[in-house]
Amino acid sequence: MIINKQSLEEQATDYLREKIVNGEMEQGEKIVESTLAKDLELSRSTVRMALNTLSHEGLVVQKPYAGWHVFMLDEDDLWELYNLRVALESQAAAMAAEKASEQDKKALSELFQEYCDLCASAPDDIQAISQADFKLHRKIIEVSCSKRMEKAYGEIANQLLSYLSMTHIDYDLSQSALSHKPMIDAICNGNAELAWQEAKANITPVTPLCESIKNNQA
Repeated sequence: MIINKQSLEEQATDYLREKIVNGEMEQGEKIVESTLAKDLELSRSTVRMALNTLSHEGLVVQKPYAGWHVFMLDEDDLWELYNLRVALESQAAAMAAEKASEQDKKALSELFQEYCDLCASAPDDIQAISQADFKLHRKIIEVSCSKRMEKAYGEIANQLLSYLSMTHIDYDLSQSALSHKPMIDAICNGNAELAWQEAKANITPVTPLCESIKNNQA
């Protein structure tokens, strides 16, 4: 017998978070508490607590007189997330190049290889590839040995996952992992300056991203 120690609120939060991050619930989509409670066979108070948790993560918003909605990234949001990624991920790559132990380098290389294997075996699975992409960057943040940077990155983690999914909309996913190779090599070789440059170069600029999204919506 498997005992689930999570509370109903935590289970509801995890369920909704996954659906939002994976794009199963569209940005801007209205969430009706009563309908959601009925679908999940939970009380409205439990659903409301889950939604409140997700609002603190930036995944849902509560609009006056309009209720709950899935968050929506406009061009200003994308610009801000792009610059946050550049600031955090580029600096983390440089710090990782300086701080990484041999064990860290091995773990990064293994994670990168898993990413490559996924791109080769499932080049059309945008959600899995986005998750692998994020997992690799989060590992680099961890290897940077900065708890403050980890905390800052964690605060925007879920929105970054949605951002990463958007960057993969109009892209050859089979090459997604390989585009990270110069950065991983620079970190493993201890070249902080090159790691910074390659990390920045790996982030899709916001203007092409917005154009790509508009083209796909059209």
